[in-house]
Amino acid sequence: MGAYAFLDDLVLGPLLVGLTVWLPWWLTFGVSAAALTFINIACCDWLQRRWGLWSQGYGAKLEATLERKRRSRLLRRPVGWITRDSDVWITIAGGLIGTVIVIALARLAGGKPVGRRRVVFAAVAYSVGFAATYTGVGVGIGDLARAF
Repeated sequence: MGAYAFLDDLVLGPLLVGLTVWLPWWLTFGVSAAALTFINIACCDWLQRRWGLWSQGYGAKLEATLERKRRSRLLRRPVGWITRDSDVWITIAGGLIGTVIVIALARLAGGKPVGRRRVVFAAVAYSVGFAATYTGVGVGIGDLARAF
């Protein structure tokens, strides 16, 4: 999951640009936005299912430390901002940063699972933005190549 979360721009982005040069932009955009939404939701579901196993093994010390810090005077408000039930903020963060990263941070900060609705909103925001960005670059490169 970590590889997908951090390397999607290096692997999937150029792939979308290449597909957009040869295929109609609307087809590339629609299929990639839908596929990426499902991939992001699946990654977040996997992450949340495996969280308990991770926190029992490798993350046990980290979870204990985080639990103390979550209640501290210094971090009480930031943790509250991250974990509050705001679909708008999780959607904006997911669209800007990436669904898997945002859900992992919200889960880590809050110590409880992130709701399915919030995962879907974040996944749609990120996937549509990602597909639009790289499809747009592909359209530009295709137009430039056809001009010469």
